[in-house]
Amino acid sequence: MKMLLTISFSLLLQFVACIDYDGWLNIKVQHSLNCNGEKYCTRGNISLKSLRAGTSVIEQIPFQQQHIDELKELAEFDGFYTIRSLVTSAETKDSEFFSSVKAKAFLENDLTDVINVWVLPNGAVIAVSFQVNNSSKSQYPQSVNNEYKVQSNFYLRHVEPAVTPDTASYIQKLEREREAREKGELKDNRSFLAKYWMYIVPIAIFVMISGATNPEGPAQTAR
Repeated sequence: MKMLLTISFSLLLQFVACIDYDGWLNIKVQHSLNCNGEKYCTRGNISLKSLRAGTSVIEQIPFQQQHIDELKELAEFDGFYTIRSLVTSAETKDSEFFSSVKAKAFLENDLTDVINVWVLPNGAVIAVSFQVNNSSKSQYPQSVNNEYKVQSNFYLRHVEPAVTPDTASYIQKLEREREAREKGELKDNRSFLAKYWMYIVPIAIFVMISGATNPEGPAQTAR
């Protein structure tokens, strides 16, 4: 048990160490269902007091029957249900992200989706994606008191920066090898073919072409 706690604590330290910035984050979730003439209207809100902690508070407006009817119309034509996310943090204001899922899949998953927010170590949000899990229910949601509850599973994804190649050291190595060859300090141990293949190959091709264009005639039998 003590060893398990030690391993868990070390993993937690590694996770926290990868985040260079900590601060609050707010995401306004909008969609285009039952918006009374507007293109997008509020579906809910996600707030985080700390990016390091990753704990979120999700508030969502229940769907009404009109929302379900519009989703069913989209599902009949294999259409998409689109979400717009407006991200605000201590560093940035109203970064806009769009994501779509199949309307039929969203209905068959009982209005349950997965929200992923991708964050760089400096706290910048680079993507917000919505998706639905594969479902075998194949049945549409049922209302409770004429309302349909929307449920979301939220995940904060921390993006590690890619390792940049050490080009400076590689260039310095090539320069040292070039200088050594010029001074005669670096011996070339390659085989004869490896050294002079660029001269041998053209000659071989020329001989083959010459043999193909000037074939020898058939041998004549002596009388």
